[in-house]
Amino acid sequence: MLDRTLLRFLLMGAANTALGLSVIFGLQLFFSPVVANWMAFVLLVPVTFMAHRNWSFRDGGGLVRSFVRYLPVVALGYAVNRVVLEHSLTQAIEAHLAQGLAIAAYVTVTYLLLRLFVFLRPRDDSSGG
Repeated sequence: MLDRTLLRFLLMGAANTALGLSVIFGLQLFFSPVVANWMAFVLLVPVTFMAHRNWSFRDGGGLVRSFVRYLPVVALGYAVNRVVLEHSLTQAIEAHLAQGLAIAAYVTVTYLLLRLFVFLRPRDDSSGG
């Protein structure tokens, strides 16, 4: 059985992914898949930070401290995402499927590092939040 944090992360991740793919696919009308992926990443970092901090991990630590730790984690996740995307495209994998593979790699890396390095102070949810 999945623990609650992982389940919330996956649910929020699905919502973030839907939003991200919408932005990526819209941008792909004007830019290459790699550029579209980068632009969507930059635009959505603050959104995903707040969503994961407040709902997925329910972090009670300092906002600035968490964000400072969040940035290198998502940068590493993005680097992994980019390597998978570019490799997939060089292997003639269709662009939409390549984006999906890149997202799966990003999710795996970021979940583990967010849980172990960024969101370390769960807030007290005994008030029903």
